[in-house]
Amino acid sequence: MSLRHLRTTHQISEATQRLIREADVAALRRAGIARMVVAALLMLTVLLATAGLDMSPAAHKQIRAATLTLTLFGALGWAGAWLASRRIAVNKLPAVTASIDALLVLGNLAYSHWGIGLEGNLFSIFPVTWVVPITMAAAAIHYQPRLQIYVAAVYVIGLSLLAFAEPMIDLSGAGTDLGELGGFFSPQANLVRVVMVLAAALILILVARQGRLLLERAVQETTLRVNLTRYLPRELAPILSDRAFDALRAGQRITATLLFVDIRDSSSFGENMDPARLAIFIASFRRRVIQAAAMHGGMIDKFAGDGALILFGVPEAKPDDAARALACGRTLLDLVERWNAKRGFEPPLRVGIGIHTGEMFCGVVGDADRLEFTVLGETVNTAARIEQATKAVRCDCLVSQEAVVAAGEEALWTEVECPPLPGVTRRLVLMGPKAGPA
Repeated sequence: MSLRHLRTTHQISEATQRLIREADVAALRRAGIARMVVAALLMLTVLLATAGLDMSPAAHKQIRAATLTLTLFGALGWAGAWLASRRIAVNKLPAVTASIDALLVLGNLAYSHWGIGLEGNLFSIFPVTWVVPITMAAAAIHYQPRLQIYVAAVYVIGLSLLAFAEPMIDLSGAGTDLGELGGFFSPQANLVRVVMVLAAALILILVARQGRLLLERAVQETTLRVNLTRYLPRELAPILSDRAFDALRAGQRITATLLFVDIRDSSSFGENMDPARLAIFIASFRRRVIQAAAMHGGMIDKFAGDGALILFGVPEAKPDDAARALACGRTLLDLVERWNAKRGFEPPLRVGIGIHTGEMFCGVVGDADRLEFTVLGETVNTAARIEQATKAVRCDCLVSQEAVVAAGEEALWTEVECPPLPGVTRRLVLMGPKAGPA
């Protein structure tokens, strides 16, 4: 099973749908605010441009119609933002607001043509015509290609009906200057204008489509990684590309260093604590394990009760994996010592740490409902036995000779006599820290 297959499996998950809905609501609020700002800006421009001018009755009617249109446009923006903030009719709002936008713009143009009697082929001289690109851009905020197609169709059809509607003004018989301008309002010129609107609409459709794909993919990737990190170590999240995940899914043999840590005599602590205090105690211990692992670049494979397994060399091997594992062990012992001093545990809290370097299987097992990252093999079993051996030799930290040599710390460790480890057939030399500061 690949990451691509898992992405497909999770693409309609509830979490994904919830995040996309939140993105849609945010887009509705932004579109509403944009409408209010644009309406205020255009209203101010109209008032400043017409202040003190001596205009004809037809021009006055145009200004009143434009003012009413812009007022309604701004009110629509406020209503859309308000409804979106309260999650009311979120699915229908984009189409409804786009339809009302078109009704206002085309209605204003229709009023100029049929109400005031201005010729339809002059539609492009009316300022409200150039609100069309603004409303199409407002619709593109929603990243909904179908909505953009609908908006494009409404405007192309509406402007075509106006551009080629009768009556049309004919300037061919006018004076020389006006006669030359007549060609700019011919059916051919208006056809070019309508096609330009269509071209802008097509670009916005592509923008909406691309934006929607990016939005859905980003949400799906985020949801997938959140779901995966519920089961997989969080350190794997940055590398969960298709190729990297497929490699982990197939499994691989790697050389790494493992650190097992476990609380000694934890049952005695549990017997003397109520459940709430015990939960806090275990959480505090795990917090220190996480701190030590993070300080030295280790990956926590799993927690098991009052123990943990930390990996060094996963997901990527480094030359100092063993050295960082040994340093992590020392940090853990120091953190536990300070914890004892702070809390005054009686008897003092002790941990056992076992560290080993070797080859092992590393991979992700399970299905889409339950994935688990795991390491398997003799090296893993040996590292667990080394940690258990700390009880027999009364040493808080035991390390295999392989790990010490890999770390280049032979001078800091000394061989420890230890009974044979259960289940380990080959001879294994175990080492403990030399007396004195490490």
